[in-house]
Amino acid sequence: MGRRQGFTLVELLVVIAIIGTLVGLLLPAVQSAREAARRSSCQNNMKQLGIAVLNYESARKSLPTAYPSTQQGVYVGTPTPEYFWAWSIFAQLNPYLEQTSIRNAMDLTLPMFNPADSYNVFPANRTAVATIVPTFLCPSDKSMPVSDAYGVTKIAPTNYAACIGSGVNGANSSPGSPLNTDGPFQAKVAIRLSGITDGMSKTAALSESILGDGTESASSAADAGGADVAYRYAGYTAVSDAACAAATQWNVEKRRGFSWATGEIRCGSYNHYYTPNSTTCDCVANDTSLGYTAVGFRAARSRHRGGVNLVMVDGSVRFTADSVDGATWKAVGTRAGGDTPGDF
Repeated sequence: MGRRQGFTLVELLVVIAIIGTLVGLLLPAVQSAREAARRSSCQNNMKQLGIAVLNYESARKSLPTAYPSTQQGVYVGTPTPEYFWAWSIFAQLNPYLEQTSIRNAMDLTLPMFNPADSYNVFPANRTAVATIVPTFLCPSDKSMPVSDAYGVTKIAPTNYAACIGSGVNGANSSPGSPLNTDGPFQAKVAIRLSGITDGMSKTAALSESILGDGTESASSAADAGGADVAYRYAGYTAVSDAACAAATQWNVEKRRGFSWATGEIRCGSYNHYYTPNSTTCDCVANDTSLGYTAVGFRAARSRHRGGVNLVMVDGSVRFTADSVDGATWKAVGTRAGGDTPGDF
């Protein structure tokens, strides 16, 4: 009797089924391990940013501003609006991040927008603002430009943002304002560490945000995408819960996080008005009482399951769950509220 050659069809199908089952069991574990590595890399990026903030403070004796909002150079005393000096905390930190090529290619004494050239970025700064900086991007997100802006094709984006406070108070009592805020960073005026009376380890400095998606200048929520990737635009007004709920525009002109170079609320700054990964859509407006300054409610958001990474003023990095209590979250965002945050 001759020896049987090869497998029967039934045996082959059994082997295929076993392999399929093993792949089904192993794939989630592989994906989980990859996400753990990406989350660790994100935390490392944020740790570098936290160290850069402290190095900046050591050299300058104050924290950087959310953006300067102060006329400089030949523009002092001209009609050019102060908020045109919108250079973000990341633009200010480049010398402390070993970003030598970008630092040498930037002139922060110029306003970010050139009023004589359709408000485009000055030619001297275009190469820098178009340069993608891996340290400013979370590897769990798409790590690619999301908009063209201010005369720059595929301007370089950011996943990270500086905390400008609870979002409750601001200049002229305007909610969501970057001016006169209760956070560790604010536009125009630099905060000293001595002003962080709530404690450096209990005050948020930086968190993360998901890069925008969906249609720009959309007129419907369906075109704009979900709350994780879109923002409402309330128009020329102060922001409020009512104004944001009534907004009929989304992602106006540019998507969220479109540029690491600008400190405005869509890009380089955020607040603690909403809890992490809130199901409520971020909301932005231009407040006419503040000279059309961009104001808003912008949540910390991430692609990490269950929460967001957070850098404290002391440079430590921690993971905060989406379930954090709202009052606690607001307290973590303030520098001198006199409150003691609960667990976060």
